[in-house]
Amino acid sequence: MKKFLVFSLLLISFQIMTTQSLSEYKWKNRLIVVFSDSEKLEKQLYEFKNEAKAFQERKLIVIQAAPKTSRILMPEMSGWQDSNLYQEMKLEKKTDFEIILVGLDGEVKLRQQKLLETKKLFDFIDSMPMRQSEIQKHN
Repeated sequence: MKKFLVFSLLLISFQIMTTQSLSEYKWKNRLIVVFSDSEKLEKQLYEFKNEAKAFQERKLIVIQAAPKTSRILMPEMSGWQDSNLYQEMKLEKKTDFEIILVGLDGEVKLRQQKLLETKKLFDFIDSMPMRQSEIQKHN
């Protein structure tokens, strides 16, 4: 019985450790959370992948969210993990595509239901005070 209890506790703690949430990225990365499994997702990724260096400079990670799981799509694709992102972002299956920009502070900065042009994304991020500070530090 003790072995079963220890095993159960280890399993539960492992599940908690591997669950993705916004808090693990706060102050480290900006996130683009995409809810879609449609053709629009492929189009969006195609546009993003042409700007990989610019994404890295802006500390951007692209994540695909589903109701109970998520996976990183950029910079490198990961496997699906248990996740609370869908609930945290208050996503609803009202549309086949939604994209959300989350700032370094963990707050939603942009939310739309159409493809996001990289120029618009970069201009928007580059106008943010934290990004302005990053740019000044690198110059």
